[in-house]
Amino acid sequence: MDPEKYERLKENAKRAKLRSFMRKVGQDKYKQEQSLFWAIKRVKEEARQDTWCTNHGDCFRCSTSEDGKAESPQHIAKKFERWLYWRKFGATVFTEVRWKEGGRSDLVICLNNGEIFIEEVAVSEKEGSLLLKEEKYPFPVKVVRC
Repeated sequence: MDPEKYERLKENAKRAKLRSFMRKVGQDKYKQEQSLFWAIKRVKEEARQDTWCTNHGDCFRCSTSEDGKAESPQHIAKKFERWLYWRKFGATVFTEVRWKEGGRSDLVICLNNGEIFIEEVAVSEKEGSLLLKEEKYPFPVKVVRC
């Protein structure tokens, strides 16, 4: 066999093997990105690390106090209803996550397919305030009205 032809065949085989390997890596990465594990990892990366340990997945949290600065009973009830709704479908739900860029979202929903979004429960919140949250939060925001 011609040595030049042999070298070309060898190079083609190397390139084919590399393409196959890179395709497999891409497929594995895609599968991983479509998983609940990946979604939770992304939420953790965007959350404030000094508060993350208190943001347990699947634990319901709310703010109650007598000084009027806490969530209203109507807000808490609706938030709990939405929390139960998503838990019923097997989603991992975080409540009261504080973000690196500021703000604290009502519910962060992580689905088994890797999708992440935020639900904000609005009782008396003004539209401008909700728009600011959409710009500030790291994931898409869905507003749920009471």
